[in-house]
Amino acid sequence: MFLINRTLSRGDIELLIQRASGRIDRYYFPNLYTNVGLGRLAALEADEAVDPISHMAVGTGTTPAAGGDTALEAEIAGSRVAVTKSGSGASRIYTAVFVEGVGNGAITEAGLFSAATGGQMSNRSVFGVKTKEPGEVFTFNWMLTHLRA
Repeated sequence: MFLINRTLSRGDIELLIQRASGRIDRYYFPNLYTNVGLGRLAALEADEAVDPISHMAVGTGTTPAAGGDTALEAEIAGSRVAVTKSGSGASRIYTAVFVEGVGNGAITEAGLFSAATGGQMSNRSVFGVKTKEPGEVFTFNWMLTHLRA
C-alpha cells in the first residue's frame, strides 16, 4: 500500500457586477474541476503538452456541475471572452470581463476553456440567476488553488 501525500484542487469564483446605476454587487460561488480538468493537471505534471486555459464563457444551464461535463449546458452565443491570468505559487486567478452587450441574459453557469471556440472545459460552476442587463459589466475572478488536504 502506498502512503500518499494528499492534495486538493479547488476553485473559488468572485463575480463583480457593475450595474448601470453605478452600484457594484459582489457574489461568490464554488467551482467543480471536470474530469478533463483533472486530466489536464495530471498531464501538466507529466510534462505532457496541454493547451492552457484561455477563455471563459457564461450560459443559462441549470443542471448541477458534474465531472463528466465537457461543455456548458447552454452557452450564451458570443459570450466567450479571453481571460487574463495572475498569481503565483499554488494559485492562479483567471479574470474575464463581460463588457456591455456581451453575455446578456439570465446567467446561471460559467466555464473555463482552452480555446475561443470549442476547446476543453476544465472547470464549471452553476449558481443562482444573475441577470446581466444592457449597460452592465460582469467581471469574474476565478481562482484555482492546489492545497495539501
